[in-house]
Amino acid sequence: MTTAILFVTNDAAIVPPGLAKVAKVTNSVDEALSLCSIGRFGAVFCDAAPLADGSSGFRLGRQMRRQGISTPLFLMTSSIMSGMEGVATASGATASISRTATAILDALKSVGNAVTSSGPAGSLDRPLPEIDIVIERARVILKKYAGPVASMMVDDVLDDLYPQYPSGIEVEVFAHAVAAHVSGDKARDDFLSELLV
Repeated sequence: MTTAILFVTNDAAIVPPGLAKVAKVTNSVDEALSLCSIGRFGAVFCDAAPLADGSSGFRLGRQMRRQGISTPLFLMTSSIMSGMEGVATASGATASISRTATAILDALKSVGNAVTSSGPAGSLDRPLPEIDIVIERARVILKKYAGPVASMMVDDVLDDLYPQYPSGIEVEVFAHAVAAHVSGDKARDDFLSELLV
């Protein structure tokens, strides 16, 4: 595969030697999103754990899906936890893999087959599920109550909830988890009534 591969990681040594010439490495989710929007990558490999800018692979998956970026995304973890695959898929990733050269190369082989059958891109053509619409609304509404850190608060809530609900987060569960960041009972009730219209 001669297409460039993007690695989003704090550890550039994770790039298999055979991919060094086609690999681009960053440790920032925002830079990764920018690179994906202007460049063509065969796949993106991202650490699931927190990156240099405090973001995570889960946030990258959600943002890629929202921006309509269909590049296959693989979340890399040191140990595959039970339910991790569901968490990865729920956040918009193609799969979760271990942080090994073998796993990375195997994932690239699977992408070759998936791209020709346009497998992973199919889900991006469907409308966003209700929870994603509510998540975006929460980012906007929470700014009135929590200021400019609202989007980061929403990401923190999602990072906490995905492992607990690997098959998908219910709207009510998400809404109340975010509402916990709003001070005062009246303000919290106002926030929920705006969010759950």
